[in-house]
Amino acid sequence: MKHRMQDILIVEDEEIIRCALRQLLERHNYRVSDAVSVKAACSKFDVNTFALIITDLRLPGGFGSAFIDLAPHVPVIVMTSYASLRSAVDTMRQGAVDYICKPFKHNEMLVAVERAIKTTKKDPSARYQPAHIGHFKGFKDLSLKEYFTEFVRENQSQLSETALAKKLGISRKSLWERRQKYGILRDERAE
Repeated sequence: MKHRMQDILIVEDEEIIRCALRQLLERHNYRVSDAVSVKAACSKFDVNTFALIITDLRLPGGFGSAFIDLAPHVPVIVMTSYASLRSAVDTMRQGAVDYICKPFKHNEMLVAVERAIKTTKKDPSARYQPAHIGHFKGFKDLSLKEYFTEFVRENQSQLSETALAKKLGISRKSLWERRQKYGILRDERAE
């Protein structure tokens, strides 16, 4: 399947977020299309032709994670205002390439977009595997504790404690408490 490598579909029902994300991506030379729901996106576009789909998790009439199955060769980034460790794990297990909490930092979104598109350019026929979990053996079979442990160990050198907690959808205090409970020490190089 041939992708137009810079075309991105945004599916977001909140107009202010949809417009802001569109402007951000267009300023960085991406071509952007948008819709307010899964149904609207599927009726307006062939969702399999995009290089990337960025979608809200909760949309009118369904969940944005439906794009993972509707466009199996297109990477999907899921955004949500209702972040939790459980929803992050579930969404990543379904096949999302990234899970971003709203409100997001522009740089965080641009890095996720660039990583998703760059990986897809290397092998557009392969189903995308997120860089931070793709090598975990049996990812879909990991327990919540195992996912948390692997995620923290893989990302602590690139993310601050605040960013790591936000990505997991938990507070810094909860992150610290789970680190203590599971015996995960902070990587000193990340400080």
